[in-house]
Amino acid sequence: MNYYLKRRILFLAFLSFCVILQAQREEKRISGHVRDSQDLPLAGVNIKVKNTPYGAISNEKGEYVLKGQWEPGVSIEFSFIGMKRKVVTYKGQTRLDVTLLDDVNNMDEVVVTAKANINEIDIRARSGVVQEVDMRRINSKPMIDMGLALQGSVPGLIIQNTGELGSTPEIRIRGNSSLRKGNTTNEPLYIMDGKVISPETFYNLNPMDIKEIKVLKDAAACALYGIKAANGVLEITSQRGVSGQTMVTYTLDMGVTTRGRRGVSMMDSAEKLELERLLQNPETPGYRYSADYYNKYYAGDPNLSQLIASGEQKLNELRNINTDWFKELIRNNLYQKHNVSIRGGSEQTTYYISANYTKQGGRLPGNDKQRMSLRMNLDQKLGHIGYALLSVNGGYAKTNTPNGSTSDPTQLVYELNPYETKDGGELISYPGRTYKDLMNQFSQESAAKTAGISGSLTLNPLPGLDIAAVAGLDFLLDETEQFTPSTSYSEMTSGIPELKRGIFAKSKNTTTNISTNIRATYNHVFAGRHDLTLGANMDYYLTQLDNVSITGYGVGTINSAAAINHSIQGTRQAEVGALKDKNAQLGLGAVLGYTFDNIYDFYATYKADASSILPSDKRWNSAWAVGIGWTPSYYSFLADNTVLTRLNLKASYGYTANLNGVSVSSTVATFAYSNNAYEDQRVLELMGLYNKDLKPEQTKSIDAGVSIELFNRVTLETSWYNRRTEQALLDVPIPSSTGYTTLKRNIGILENRGIEFGLKAKVLDTRDWILNLRWNMAYNRNKVIDLYYADKIYASEDVLVPDYEVGKSYDMIYGPQSLGINPLTGYPVFLVKDNKEKQASETLTVDDVVALGHSTPPYTGSFGLSLSYKAFDLDVDFYYVHGGIHQFNYSYVRDKDNVNRNAVAGQTERMWFKAGDEGKVYPTPFYTSATAEENLTLYPNSLTVGKSDYLKLSMISLRYRVDQRFLRKTIPFVKYATFAFQGSNLFTWTSYKESDPESGTLAGSMQPIYTFNMNLTF
Repeated sequence: MNYYLKRRILFLAFLSFCVILQAQREEKRISGHVRDSQDLPLAGVNIKVKNTPYGAISNEKGEYVLKGQWEPGVSIEFSFIGMKRKVVTYKGQTRLDVTLLDDVNNMDEVVVTAKANINEIDIRARSGVVQEVDMRRINSKPMIDMGLALQGSVPGLIIQNTGELGSTPEIRIRGNSSLRKGNTTNEPLYIMDGKVISPETFYNLNPMDIKEIKVLKDAAACALYGIKAANGVLEITSQRGVSGQTMVTYTLDMGVTTRGRRGVSMMDSAEKLELERLLQNPETPGYRYSADYYNKYYAGDPNLSQLIASGEQKLNELRNINTDWFKELIRNNLYQKHNVSIRGGSEQTTYYISANYTKQGGRLPGNDKQRMSLRMNLDQKLGHIGYALLSVNGGYAKTNTPNGSTSDPTQLVYELNPYETKDGGELISYPGRTYKDLMNQFSQESAAKTAGISGSLTLNPLPGLDIAAVAGLDFLLDETEQFTPSTSYSEMTSGIPELKRGIFAKSKNTTTNISTNIRATYNHVFAGRHDLTLGANMDYYLTQLDNVSITGYGVGTINSAAAINHSIQGTRQAEVGALKDKNAQLGLGAVLGYTFDNIYDFYATYKADASSILPSDKRWNSAWAVGIGWTPSYYSFLADNTVLTRLNLKASYGYTANLNGVSVSSTVATFAYSNNAYEDQRVLELMGLYNKDLKPEQTKSIDAGVSIELFNRVTLETSWYNRRTEQALLDVPIPSSTGYTTLKRNIGILENRGIEFGLKAKVLDTRDWILNLRWNMAYNRNKVIDLYYADKIYASEDVLVPDYEVGKSYDMIYGPQSLGINPLTGYPVFLVKDNKEKQASETLTVDDVVALGHSTPPYTGSFGLSLSYKAFDLDVDFYYVHGGIHQFNYSYVRDKDNVNRNAVAGQTERMWFKAGDEGKVYPTPFYTSATAEENLTLYPNSLTVGKSDYLKLSMISLRYRVDQRFLRKTIPFVKYATFAFQGSNLFTWTSYKESDPESGTLAGSMQPIYTFNMNLTF
């Protein structure tokens, strides 16, 4: 009995052991998020269960799912290049969220951090303003232009669309830093993987190749780059490889672009014919077939009633035609993007390779842009002493446009009459021409070819000492072709002999940027509390420009330089132009950083730069900054505070010399060969009147900021700044008797002062729900503080409106204050000095014009949300501006002489026609005062400008993440898969009366884009 009982007990024990063993061998599942120290998701993190074959890689949202069979107590390792490994012991967790920290040097272990940009020193952010762009949201915007995609991403980074697809955007950090206008003078410095790149290279970058973009705003953050960084810096870091299994990712965006905002509504046929009747232009059918016309010119004709009836029948036929030229000429189009990337590697060597093709069709026939790019990044670990990084890239972008001729297709939307059709014969709006004559009048093709290579070497020969070097080359070939065929209406009616018709122009501009930088950095923590960083560097930057252009005639219908007729003499003789320029900058710098107990921070940097632009005795200039930081939340009595989880205050002051937009010919006598000749001798001409006393602009900036985090959920950041540009440069008018019209001089002081806010809130963070809200706002007040030689600067003695005025913004719009249309005269009445009234028919004086408002809105910002529910992710972003004005175009308001073209809807009711008409908006269409017409043509007034405020739904993305269990069972070779519907620039709310409140043009509205997105990782 005992024998059988023992056997049964042994059997039950064995069975229990098997059950327990089987339970331990059942598949485990762990999911979670991996984030960096700034709480941003980390993609490509290698997650591995040690001593097992099980592992996973985090996706673009930092999410991972780890499945397999392992026992309690095993170690789970999280690793990512450039970050500290993290090892967690498995204790039965089903969710594991991890934060990885950047590698830092310490006394016990030599850790080398690989950075492609060796100026990317962490201590800058302790007292300077360094803000990071959320690249995940940028990649959710289906846009072909990298610059425009950044709009609203960071407060104070102001990006404005300037026109049609392919036009150059305007990018500013905290406003214009110079009185001189234009991108060359005011846009930031672009740095990618440690090398300087051209703006065109930046615009055409593939955002999926970018790991991060940092916006450097103040002197403390920018001073490491010296005098080139006076306007701020966009610091771009490309994607790198990861150690682990090779991943291949394919991303597809396919969708449509739509017409966008109509803006100005034009007349229908009935209203247009009535306007023509009222204006009594016999060249227009509204008057030519009206009873008014017949009663005036055929009063004695016995068939008068038949003529009137016949005319009314013709008018009725025209009223029944209502062509919507906005829909006829502005079209929907297609958008597509294909991206393939391969990344992987071992512990020693990692790689990243990508290829991209994107094409966006424009709103106009003949307008489109396409972009192709290739990139390869290779990282090699050099034993225990360092890393070597190599990056190679190439790109091609092409933009086509039909704009640029006298028959701009966009303008035709506002000119062709609603009773005209494409096949209706001769046009009333363009007498003697058909619709076909207006098309194919002009074409322009712009192509940008880029190539670049950069390499960096980081060595750690001694504990705490890093010696790093980077060298890079950025090459841009920018080609533009313009073609006007001999069959175009403008050529056929020019009176030029047929052999001389047809115009071809081509320019080839190359820009080569060479960057080298060597930096030594020493970091050591003394007694566990004193963190000291010392550094020094030497850099060299070289920029070479080589431009060639040709314009030839007599090409007929052949779009090629080979067809130019070189036998033509006189005004249509072929012309060739060329310019070659080179400038270099050599710099020496030092940096000091000190942190005590993680609470008190001090930062200082000094950079001396020598520029070849200036004469040898003025060649050296400097950039320096000092900053302090205080983080009281690290005090012991606040360390465990669950309400105030972080508090940081910082301030900085710095100085930077600025030579952006200054050429050698502005400071030194520079000669070029003229197209003219004296007998058989070539003539050398001075390129411009130079100023040997010219000084660099001097930018002095103060910045103070506060960052508060509450409950580990709500973060508020605010920053106040004052940037003062002294010795501001301007091309000022000089007497033409000198042989020149302008001279570049140090003319005054310009100030940008503002405040920026950023708010992020984690509203929900549960297993199924995640909700994050965000908002930012920036205010920038731009003001001319001083003009050294006068209170106002005028372009000439004849103009009334100043270009610049002390106490006003540099971009102020001036004009008289209007009291409305005088019911007796039909012209405006202006309110002038001493509250007196002046009729528009009287000559205006300098004292009669006032500042009407800013053309650049002082307030900009964005707000949005990110919502996740299980496998669904929703992102929404809005962008807004406030406080600016634009002058209305008013080219669509017709008078008697141009009423043959269509007019704005409502003009018939809102225009003054006869004495006694009250409450009208548009002045008389009949010329009765030459002075009044000149005043209205030359100067805006308070009624011909409008607020350019707008709110735009800039991005929406709804994404679904396919369950990995489903993929493993059905498509095992696909590791991750997401599908999304995405859109950009979807809708704009504005009170602005014309087409585009952003660019202030009739043609410049950005296209709404709707796409289907698919992302597959193999």
